[in-house]
Amino acid sequence: MVLIKNTYNQKLIILLCVFYLFTTCSQDDENIKNDDDTIKQATINFFNESSFKVDIYKNLNPEHFDPTALVCTVNPGSTQKVTMYPSADKVVGDVFYPRYKVLLANSLETATTNIYVDAQRDMSNISFVVEEGKTYTKQIPQPTAGQLKFINGYIKVQNTGSTQIQIQRANGVLLKLDDNGAYLNTGSILGYYEITLNQLDTVLNMSQLKAFSSSHVDFPVFDIERGKLYSFIVNNSVITGPVVTNLDPLRK
Repeated sequence: MVLIKNTYNQKLIILLCVFYLFTTCSQDDENIKNDDDTIKQATINFFNESSFKVDIYKNLNPEHFDPTALVCTVNPGSTQKVTMYPSADKVVGDVFYPRYKVLLANSLETATTNIYVDAQRDMSNISFVVEEGKTYTKQIPQPTAGQLKFINGYIKVQNTGSTQIQIQRANGVLLKLDDNGAYLNTGSILGYYEITLNQLDTVLNMSQLKAFSSSHVDFPVFDIERGKLYSFIVNNSVITGPVVTNLDPLRK
């Protein structure tokens, strides 16, 4: 009888412990939920004073572009309202990075869609502590001549040969900016390609660029710079170029 009573007591104690843990965890979860519900979001109005469409990124690492850091896109002369939680860091706050969208090619040139590329304005980052429940208005100014700094360099290729081609760099295939296509057909349609430059580099030597159909044809060796377009014509085994164009619409 003593053994049965002790076993019963042990089971009762275990059940009480499980019930206590369950109710405690449920209360903790409810408290966390309630804490989230009581945090008031802040409102930020981004007013784009410029003539460019602007993408705004939050806490973007310049060395490793992360498209998920996009907060909003603001059309020229428009205001975009966003809501977000207060800054986790109450000293440094959050940093917002405006990137101006500059037209590289229109849909007539690509036969698909317009292509816009990124540029940033000197000292244009917006840094502040986002406080709970507050409303802010932040201006995106119009860049002046010489202020736009492009992120990467670009290549334009026209294929006047008899077959479609791929543009290859080292062991990889470059994809067209308009449709991510790997092949460039013959004719008047142009292929546009982006060449990523390291944040610390101002130029990049292009010594491993090739056109490929049934065999490889080397492009002339050249140095590519940010914000410049390098145009080539590929006619079967003959490649001419580059013709260099400064993409800055505000250039002096």
